[in-house]
Amino acid sequence: MPDRPVPKAQLACAATLRRCQNEIITTLTQGHADESENRFRDSPEVFRLRSQERFELLVRYLSGEQHFGDLYLGQRIFELTRLEYTRADNLTLYRRAFENEQRIFREALTRQGSSSQGATFQSAYEQLIAPLLSESTRHVKALFIGDCLLTEILAFTIGPVAKLGLSIDPYPINPRDPAQLRKTLGELSNKTFDVVFFSPFSHSRLPELEALLDGSHTLAPSATVSALADSIVDQTSALLEELNIRFECPIFVHDAGMVTRGSTKAKAALRLLASARTRAMAARRINQWLEDHVRTPNAATYQHLFVIRETQLIKEHGRLRLGQFLNTSEFQHATVLSQLLAREYVSRINAVGHLVGKKLVICDLDNTLWNGTIGDGPVSHHADRQLSLKRLKDHCGIVLSIASKNDPDNVHFRGGVLSLADFVAPQISWGPKANAVDRIKTGLNLQTKHMVFLDDRPEERALVQEEFPDLLVLDPEDPETWRIMNLWAEMTLGSSNEDRTRMYQEQALRDAALGSQSEAKTDGNTLKKLGLVISLATAKASDLKRVTELINRSNQWNLCGTRTTFAQMQEWHKSESAQIILAHVADRFGDMGNVGIAIVTFNADHVRIPVFVLSCRVFGYGVETALLAEVVRRAKNRGANESLAGPVIGDYKANAQNHPCRNMYRDHGFALENDVYIWNGMPPFPEIPWAQIRQFS
Repeated sequence: MPDRPVPKAQLACAATLRRCQNEIITTLTQGHADESENRFRDSPEVFRLRSQERFELLVRYLSGEQHFGDLYLGQRIFELTRLEYTRADNLTLYRRAFENEQRIFREALTRQGSSSQGATFQSAYEQLIAPLLSESTRHVKALFIGDCLLTEILAFTIGPVAKLGLSIDPYPINPRDPAQLRKTLGELSNKTFDVVFFSPFSHSRLPELEALLDGSHTLAPSATVSALADSIVDQTSALLEELNIRFECPIFVHDAGMVTRGSTKAKAALRLLASARTRAMAARRINQWLEDHVRTPNAATYQHLFVIRETQLIKEHGRLRLGQFLNTSEFQHATVLSQLLAREYVSRINAVGHLVGKKLVICDLDNTLWNGTIGDGPVSHHADRQLSLKRLKDHCGIVLSIASKNDPDNVHFRGGVLSLADFVAPQISWGPKANAVDRIKTGLNLQTKHMVFLDDRPEERALVQEEFPDLLVLDPEDPETWRIMNLWAEMTLGSSNEDRTRMYQEQALRDAALGSQSEAKTDGNTLKKLGLVISLATAKASDLKRVTELINRSNQWNLCGTRTTFAQMQEWHKSESAQIILAHVADRFGDMGNVGIAIVTFNADHVRIPVFVLSCRVFGYGVETALLAEVVRRAKNRGANESLAGPVIGDYKANAQNHPCRNMYRDHGFALENDVYIWNGMPPFPEIPWAQIRQFS
């Protein structure tokens, strides 16, 4: 039965296509020799089956069964995508394939004497494929690891993700042999991903899982079931450890739902009954292990392993419902479980693609953070929304601001989760929202591509989006908005131990005390007003996440445009021939945190500075001078203690953004020789009389 209203002309079109099915499939199969179509190098017989499957999915979509459109798009993209191609090349490939497919179907309809049906088909088909062929705002590199469940989920994921203005390359890997899977992961060592999905306990990915699900162990002793579960845990543990080491992006791991499937409801129910005891025992063991296993590396490094809870879907929908087939064929056997899991994937890809990396959320107030208009009287707070924003501010380093058309005297947060103190540079007036956003942008010195704007009124969202096309504009009335906001908070929880809201508020006081910023930063007497304290110390293990973040976020004072990984920072931290030196700055207005990084390597005949980074908020305060002097001091100490004499060498690689630091080495007495800057001990470094320097080994 159709799950959506379908125009009669479209139903007639589907019926006509059924009558010329063999003709269409034969024409589709003629593309067998084309490698762009036959990615898997199928035999003619298998390729015909693929073509037949595409036909079936498309016709059922035209008949009103919406999810078959998602399955069609998913299968086509999976069949066509070449991982060695660029996004642009793959897009060209898709366009060519879809144009060819559309032509074949339309010509078949026309030959049946119905040009109007050909036009009906073209309209419906173009509407279906349009999201996949539009230029996406962001491309998310996603890795999918598991058995056939991942392919089923992908089929339901690609179309909805495209409608969000995102694109992904469907890259599932599913060797069942753990050794082969580790080998495949090793071959990906030169690739980076934005997100990884891992389904370790589904269907028959491991023989032990299959044994627990097929009902053959119904009466097996508890020790036998425990041994099977332990074997699953041991194999999965090794793979998760591998993923933890190789990938620093968010990694989402399914828990053990252990949903059984059957070709009929009766068969599925029978399998459920037969495997109930073994499944329950094994799932308890596996899921308890998974919770502990995910918690440990997150605590030791940073939050990057997360659980997708199939068990929660079971509570909400029931095992029998989740195991129900939506489509069965040689190439797809999608179930309700794979359809619902796809929604989980889409939300996470949406959060990764659109929110991760943002720095500021600008909020409307009326009917956004509370229900009602505060100028008209009491309002009821959206405590859940405010709690989401509070979590982002307090635990993820995200800054909040306000753009509201209101009388400032009326605005308060009494009875709410947030308060006005949680916001910086609030803009509350009757002027245009776009002007408010522009003032916030200027005042905080942030680019709109790093901002999110929330407003319940569609016309306000449209006006702001028109003015700032790279600003992410979201509807707070859409539940998906808060779903992805909460996922964003989950993925970035603890990513920053800095209270950036407080830092912006303190910076406003600092600027007010100094007056003209450009003048203040060239006048030592003025800078003395700050009471600067620059502390120089070796990075601790707990500093490495912040160090990685500062290096990767810094552009203007990043001498080599360095980008790094947490693993690389760990290597430098553990190395006896390298040091990570941090510059921490505070003044009478507050603590600015760790704002400078120099990575120093000690070699037999020289000392080198491969990485030197400074936060833009301390430009002009002399921090780079103090940090360079500390590098030299340590080089001298190292040389005296270990007979390592030689110059200090600094690297500088110019790019489009790091012009402000181009003269740093030259200004401190380094001479340019053979494209590197060398310091041989003279002249002495400039004094910084306006700051107190503290040195810690």
